[in-house]
Amino acid sequence: MWSCIIMAQDKENDDFHELEGLVNYIDVLMDSFPNPITRKELAQKTGVSQPAITKVKNRLLKLCDHDVFVFSKSKLILRTDETPWKLLVFYFLQMKPTKMLLSNYGWQMIRRMNLHSKICERFKEYSSHFNEKDTDFIIKFVLYNIGNFQIVNQIRTGIGDPQQRMMWLSTQYLQAIQGILQKLDLPIEETEDLSSFLAIRDKLFYLAKELLCQQVQKLSILRGLSIKEKATYLRVYSTTIDFYLRKVFGFGTNFIKQAAEKRKLEFKKDYEKIGFFYTPAQK
Repeated sequence: MWSCIIMAQDKENDDFHELEGLVNYIDVLMDSFPNPITRKELAQKTGVSQPAITKVKNRLLKLCDHDVFVFSKSKLILRTDETPWKLLVFYFLQMKPTKMLLSNYGWQMIRRMNLHSKICERFKEYSSHFNEKDTDFIIKFVLYNIGNFQIVNQIRTGIGDPQQRMMWLSTQYLQAIQGILQKLDLPIEETEDLSSFLAIRDKLFYLAKELLCQQVQKLSILRGLSIKEKATYLRVYSTTIDFYLRKVFGFGTNFIKQAAEKRKLEFKKDYEKIGFFYTPAQK
């Protein structure tokens, strides 16, 4: 049994070692996806001769769709069954996961997972604020910052005891959020990107407020109060939540503003207002 395991590991290592010599070709095939390309085009885009492509043809074919190769006059296109996972592991080992995930090929594989629908099925509040385009935008942003996933652990540690959720809005929490934001990178290159980030900011604000207000309604302190007293308490809590959330999201707005100014993009005064790009429909 051990000999079988060792042989399997050796084969896997050989596979990944083989991929190292194909990186330039794989990069082109990922960016060209879903359009098949000829060996001549692959040679031109990688700056090598056609005989050089011929030498690695059999190795490339292990990653490519054989049917397309046969029926499209020897054009190459990456497979969509085993190849995505093999390349994902390979690029993670190379410490360059975003090269695969943010390529046309990687993004198409992610979209096939239909994440927006799956999120909405399990998180109804999310579906009331975010559409599929928003989800795609958020996923790309997360992938862009995939090297910063230690942030998740930092947030988890900062939250602490679930019974103390209302303490999330303390000054200490605001400082933690500011520190987290400073580690992120915003891919803002044009005005459309800026508007998208600000719209996501607004939607996240209203989603967070909705979720926190739901938690408040479950507080034990509200039990036994009259309808009038309960309404008063809820109004006070809602106002407090709104106040502190605006402080938290103010850090996000400043961060977006700084990123925009680095790219010489205009950041209008109105952009600082939460709700300028999105406000939820009245229920």
